[in-house]
Amino acid sequence: MNFDIDLIVVSYNSGSVLGPFLGSIPDFVNVIVVDNGSSDGSVAVAAAAGVEVVEIGENVGYGSACNVGAAAGDGAFLLFVNPDVRFEPGAIEALVSAAASYPHAAFNPRFYSGTRRRFRRWSRLLPASDFWLGAPPDSDCDIPVLHGACIFIRREHFERVGGFDQNIFLFHEDDDLSLRLRQAGIGIRLAAAAVIDHAEGCSSARSAQSGRIKGEAMGRSLVYVMNKHHLRLDLPAERHRSWLKLMAPHVLFSSARRSKLLGFLRGLNARPMDNAGGRS
Repeated sequence: MNFDIDLIVVSYNSGSVLGPFLGSIPDFVNVIVVDNGSSDGSVAVAAAAGVEVVEIGENVGYGSACNVGAAAGDGAFLLFVNPDVRFEPGAIEALVSAAASYPHAAFNPRFYSGTRRRFRRWSRLLPASDFWLGAPPDSDCDIPVLHGACIFIRREHFERVGGFDQNIFLFHEDDDLSLRLRQAGIGIRLAAAAVIDHAEGCSSARSAQSGRIKGEAMGRSLVYVMNKHHLRLDLPAERHRSWLKLMAPHVLFSSARRSKLLGFLRGLNARPMDNAGGRS
């Protein structure tokens, strides 16, 4: 079996999870850490692990950093992974095996958060007829959309569709990539034998400030991808739902959740030209 893999992980103040993550990766994988201007020692953690480090010096966003990491390697396969992921034994081998069986597809593993199964059933970019309605699948099959926390893809397929859209700073970059892969005739599949644990939201430290930044990025990205793919977005309804959520007790009394929702509202209100840039 050919293990010609470049694993790309983007760090942004991810030092607390980066060490254990790197320790879970088999030796046959070439690891490239792309650092988005961390200030918490993430670069030192990666360097101490003996992996290749690409320092960008500023936060250019997730997709753009993934593109930089992909360009730094030459492996036949690309594995884009969040640093708050842990691979179960044999997971990467199972992804390679799935790719050998289905050479015209990109893959997600089976996601867990502890004992809880995680599975993406739908995307704002897909029609309702493409949503997954049943229980999460436990065997190899086509799936609606890729979960960006762990994507396994042939380099030739990634390059054919132009990689991640660099206008998307954060959020919906996996939806956009999935749709472009589907349009290019590249399948999207679950590799059920590949199992990972994903400690969701732990890639970087949480705070009211980080919540606001993520919320605003989410709002901007939503407007951008819906416009890009000529899909209708009811902005008044989005704003109304967000204001209602702000009134919920678990949001009202949490500065981080409150900041994220307020940031989302700000992102929705960004000018179209700001959304095209995605980084202001």
